[in-house]
Amino acid sequence: MVSFRKKKSSKNVEAPPTKGGESTSSSTTPLEKAAADDAREPETTKAPIPSRPPQMEDIPDLLETMTTEKGEKSAAATKRIYELCDVGHKQNRVPMVCSGKYDVLTPLAQCLTQESGDGRHLACLALNNLSIPTENKRVMALGPSSSAVIGGLCKVIAEDKQESYLCCICLMNLSFLEASITTMLQHSPVPDGSDPMPPLHNSESLIRILEKLLKNAPAVPKSGSGKSEGVRWACGLIKNLAK
Repeated sequence: MVSFRKKKSSKNVEAPPTKGGESTSSSTTPLEKAAADDAREPETTKAPIPSRPPQMEDIPDLLETMTTEKGEKSAAATKRIYELCDVGHKQNRVPMVCSGKYDVLTPLAQCLTQESGDGRHLACLALNNLSIPTENKRVMALGPSSSAVIGGLCKVIAEDKQESYLCCICLMNLSFLEASITTMLQHSPVPDGSDPMPPLHNSESLIRILEKLLKNAPAVPKSGSGKSEGVRWACGLIKNLAK
């Protein structure tokens, strides 16, 4: 496993830490402050997000907050889900996806559609980390939530959001599972009730979205920019899909 900030490798890629650093950092980010503020508010419809470090048993409440709240509260819950699978908590990654106790993938995929950059960015980081273990790849690319996960990642890339490169990394991680390649190549969503459409005829398919990303990239993108990173990891993804 290689950090893309240090080595240019096509191996599984770890998501970078959030702007506030790793979860063990002593500095407090705005989202952490928001979570602490929420913890001091009177209880209304549900228990507030605890100010202590997140635990696995907190996941159901965090997922509920992610899906029922908006803005800072939802983003704070998403951040704590990310912290549970960050580089300091790798042991949680497989249980979070494969234990059958939680459905973290669907809520994270839903966060990818948010207009708020914080929640979307944190969901990308969490999905990136969860996509690294081989056991998780099969669930994420072939399981019940696969359409939502792949579709959400494609949507961010198609809309040219700043997290596009993170979505390309996540998809590339999933493509290391050979069994996932056909499913990813055939990803071609259509509106409910519409007839299926071949990927090459559908502008919303993964293949056409990657094509658009590469066609619209600057001839000489600035090194280290989101554009250059998106092109870099899109090419890695296409290489894996072409096997």
